[in-house]
Amino acid sequence: MKKLFFIYCFIIFIISCNKDKEKVDEISGLFINEFLASNDACCADENGEYDDWVELYNKTESPIDIGGMYFTDKPDDDDPYKIPDSIPSKTTIPPGGFLVLWCDKDEEQGVLHLKVKLSADGESVILIDKDRVSIIDSLTFESQKTDVSMGRDPTNFLQWKTFANPTPGFPNN
Repeated sequence: MKKLFFIYCFIIFIISCNKDKEKVDEISGLFINEFLASNDACCADENGEYDDWVELYNKTESPIDIGGMYFTDKPDDDDPYKIPDSIPSKTTIPPGGFLVLWCDKDEEQGVLHLKVKLSADGESVILIDKDRVSIIDSLTFESQKTDVSMGRDPTNFLQWKTFANPTPGFPNN
């Protein structure tokens, strides 16, 4: 009987470890894919405003809700902006999908409008997990040109390049 109980406990332990691994794998598939730190006439938000933006990409086969995660433009930020978790239908990125966050300091315009404004002179874009400690993805960038985005190279995902024709919400090209 003790042997059967031990086997049962071991199986439960293995299953719970696999669930944790799936959670880690799910989050590790979330990336900053493209951003624009000086938007003058490129891409308007739903209010017709040309705000800075950051695009996230979900490379997994499961939806990822970024509500409750944090975003900042400063590596030493002790008070990063918490992305609201009140409307999961707006903050959930479908499998293989994209989500644009507007860096405009206009949070009253909706959950995808952050209390952050990017600097065209260069700084960082940092996505932090819900634990407020684990960095999901980040990039420190130099001075940016107006209406020219920077994003992951579609032929080499680990490389970054500039795009004269930004593609917020769509694959980089």
